[in-house]
Amino acid sequence: MGVKPTCRLPRVLTAAAFLCLIVAAGFQTMQSGALELTIVDGDSGLPTPARIELVDNDGKGCIADDALLTGGDCSHCSGLPECPELSQAMLEKLPLRQSKTITNNYTRTNQFYSTGKSRFASLPAGSYALRVYKGFEFNVAERRFRIGSGEDLKVTVPLSRWINLEQQGWYSADDHLHIPRPVTALNPSLSKWMQAEDVRVANLLQLGESTEFQSSPQYAFGKQSWYREGDYLLATGQENPRTDFRGHGIILGANSAVNFPNAYLIYSKFWGEAKRQGALSGYAHLGVAVGATYGLAIDLPSGLLDFLEVLQFTFGEQWWAWYEILNTGFRLAPTAGTDYPCLPSYPGAERFYTKVEGPLTYEAWLEGVRRGRTFVTNGPMLEFRVAGKDMGDEVLFDKPATVTVEGRIRFDPSRDSIHALELVEKGEILRSFPRLNNSAEISFRVPYEVKSSSWLAVRARGQKMSEAPFRLSLAHSAPVYVTLRGAPPLSQQPLAKTMARIWLARLADFKARLAEDKVQYLLSPSGPETTEAVIRRDRTALLREIEVARAKYLDLAGR
Repeated sequence: MGVKPTCRLPRVLTAAAFLCLIVAAGFQTMQSGALELTIVDGDSGLPTPARIELVDNDGKGCIADDALLTGGDCSHCSGLPECPELSQAMLEKLPLRQSKTITNNYTRTNQFYSTGKSRFASLPAGSYALRVYKGFEFNVAERRFRIGSGEDLKVTVPLSRWINLEQQGWYSADDHLHIPRPVTALNPSLSKWMQAEDVRVANLLQLGESTEFQSSPQYAFGKQSWYREGDYLLATGQENPRTDFRGHGIILGANSAVNFPNAYLIYSKFWGEAKRQGALSGYAHLGVAVGATYGLAIDLPSGLLDFLEVLQFTFGEQWWAWYEILNTGFRLAPTAGTDYPCLPSYPGAERFYTKVEGPLTYEAWLEGVRRGRTFVTNGPMLEFRVAGKDMGDEVLFDKPATVTVEGRIRFDPSRDSIHALELVEKGEILRSFPRLNNSAEISFRVPYEVKSSSWLAVRARGQKMSEAPFRLSLAHSAPVYVTLRGAPPLSQQPLAKTMARIWLARLADFKARLAEDKVQYLLSPSGPETTEAVIRRDRTALLREIEVARAKYLDLAGR
């Protein structure tokens, strides 16, 4: 803080002496203060990790001296003819691109993560605005305070909940995080980071492509990768296989890494091995990005897929790709993930909740996803039942009947403004229930006539408050499947036949792109996730897979 200037004043105040007084006084006003910040859980009173924004009068974000180091990694050696094997020593030294500062693209401010206690050794005297975030279930805490010259200020901020889904057996997750974890020593700090976002199940995906499978490396797969602090879990998963023209696949819960470098484009090998290991398989990026429509067209009839990532970043309402799948008679659970840091977001900004039977374990969580007991959200919280059955369940009827359908959405009005809660039947809006009187929830209870086999779900749409313009508030439940015995199942209804013809057209288009003289055009212009040699090597097997899928769609289409 420097040495305070001293002035010995004569009896008559000379110009020099007057200047000395001004310097001394100026020094006093320019002295820094210190801040000790403690964030506590409002129920337990214990320190709790959180994401913090501290802004001075000029709008500049201040970062604590002991802020958590955070960061992910999307780098890879794509395009090289051969990627070197990484030794353990190299893995331990891999740069994690860690930083104490995070730039929040939604609020356009700099923020940081705290373990629950943070120290600023030197802050300029002045006024400050503080915001404390902890996922979606906690209220945002706001404070304004002033630090005086030379003051050592202590501020304690309790966090309160507006909802507690754990009490109802629902646990949040991000299924798409690229955060290197080459050594176990990283687990405690990574867990604190996920706790700060209240992400209960964080799936850390090792990233692959046809030439290598070692980006964003994890020290282990299976149970050896699981790390737990309270009801917060870290687990290794993988985004592999991954190509621009077949889509990006995710595998969760495998006991060992799943990779077939000598048959990389034959995704069924990956899904089959994942199933053998008791793991879950699905497609990333809403099923519409980077060629996923081709991959889904081939893989859906196999019955080896479990989920589809239907909410991510600011892509908006891309539910249609998932609706196409459901209307063809295939059942995939909806999940959500941020693809952090490959997309400019932060962990848990898009997430999904899973209903877990009994205590939270990774095995029980996987089973909840497998059963389709999920909903996706970037803030609002959903409830949905048909004849007392929850999301992901099936309701069986021997004859037509009238049942009760119930739905509810709750949200924090300071962050989300929901316009309506919509009841959806086979992708079409059946009823819409608007928000009334600026309420923080919308609910309905209506009769529904079961006349045929179908699926029902609820979804919500609104506007994010205090965030980047045009960012939507979105939430969507998993379906409840309604089955009328003796009536045509979804796969035999006219809509499924129409969809089967659409899937056939996609297969025909993909087959045309696999022609000998067109293979090179499948390569990505931004840096290939595979090579022309790999495509030519796997081309014959891939064409066989297309024909197998084509036969099943022809059967669905009634040809």
